[in-house]
Amino acid sequence: MKDLPVKFWKKRGHFVINAARVGLSVNHGNFATENEAIAEAEKLKAKFVLGRDVKADEKPKLFSIAQAISEYLANQILLQKKPYHEGQKFNLSLLAVVKFDGLSLGKQQIERFGRKSEREDFRTCIELAIKNEGQSIETMHTRRKHWSKFFTFAAGKGWIDANPITDIKLPKKSKKDDRAPKVQKEFITWLQTDGLDAYSAAYAKAAELVLADGRKGYKKRNELTISPNKLEVMMILSMTTGLRQGELRALRRCDYSSNKQKITTRLAIDHGTQDLGDVKTDTGQDREIEVPSEVCAMLDAWLAESKFKAFDDLVFPSTVGTPLRKNDFSQACKPIRAACPFVDEDTGKPLHFLWGDLRHAFASNLIDQLGANWAEVAESMGHTNANFTRKQYGHYIEDDEKSARKREAAANILVKRKGRL
Repeated sequence: MKDLPVKFWKKRGHFVINAARVGLSVNHGNFATENEAIAEAEKLKAKFVLGRDVKADEKPKLFSIAQAISEYLANQILLQKKPYHEGQKFNLSLLAVVKFDGLSLGKQQIERFGRKSEREDFRTCIELAIKNEGQSIETMHTRRKHWSKFFTFAAGKGWIDANPITDIKLPKKSKKDDRAPKVQKEFITWLQTDGLDAYSAAYAKAAELVLADGRKGYKKRNELTISPNKLEVMMILSMTTGLRQGELRALRRCDYSSNKQKITTRLAIDHGTQDLGDVKTDTGQDREIEVPSEVCAMLDAWLAESKFKAFDDLVFPSTVGTPLRKNDFSQACKPIRAACPFVDEDTGKPLHFLWGDLRHAFASNLIDQLGANWAEVAESMGHTNANFTRKQYGHYIEDDEKSARKREAAANILVKRKGRL
């Protein structure tokens, strides 16, 4: 007897069996996956031929993509820091809802996508899903990275024969996609001198205008939740220590030693939360940062005025002692952007100030002092490796290096003769 055909019923959104040969409906059953429908079709066929129920042979456990993702994440959480794991979890949740043949991937058996016959169509589906999302090129590559790592894990487990999306094609990333290369050296120099005062003054003026609105402008008034004095100390501390925003928000009194003039980065705010967690990288965890004496004096004065005096209280808390929100920083940057006289070299548009530019200023100063000693710069920045540091900040010195190499090359061309050069 021939096998009972299985098909996907688009109108109903599930798989069915054409069981007319065994006296049942042509659209028999309601199965979430093709493999479930095939297994049931085999049972119906065997029962019809033999006249009794037949226990199915033991087969390896079949995983839907949703189940496979769940097992993958359970494995990965043991290997990763929470912020990265949350990002991975989010990206894989987007994979689970991508539709292939009218059905979400999360509901389909993962072994299907290891088959050669399905691979090309599946790869095209994934390419379109990433591109049609309308995100930046950087985000596209982030999606592919997380999705590809998942399928590589699945192949290692034997759920599929091979990673089906290794060859998907996306627009190439450019160095200009990163923020750091966009930050011109002249802008950083200005930020370290007149720029900081200009920003502070612009923010203070904006804060005065907002507060002057009184209760009638309650919503607008609360858009600027950081006082000008606090903002100035935070900006200077960030610029002179290279603290990440999350590290600054999680900085506690016990992490700062006025006598030793040092800060130890023990905690950071977990991405997308208000929770205290680990620092972004292992290298950045528990790193000691030297704080200039002038900055220590400012920080000591700020702490003396703060109403939060406990050993583990935050240095820069909200008015109720909790960590500042990320949105507080976004709102703080808006009124001071107009003070920036620089434009983006690529687009000609104003070069908007971002809080991370203060960390870039710290990196620029380090490179001026240490040169291309990328290992030492990486250690001070809390980067995982020196190659990443060079990729991010090499543009600060590469122009000078290029000019020197060109002059040397030109000099070598000259033929030195007696009585001449």
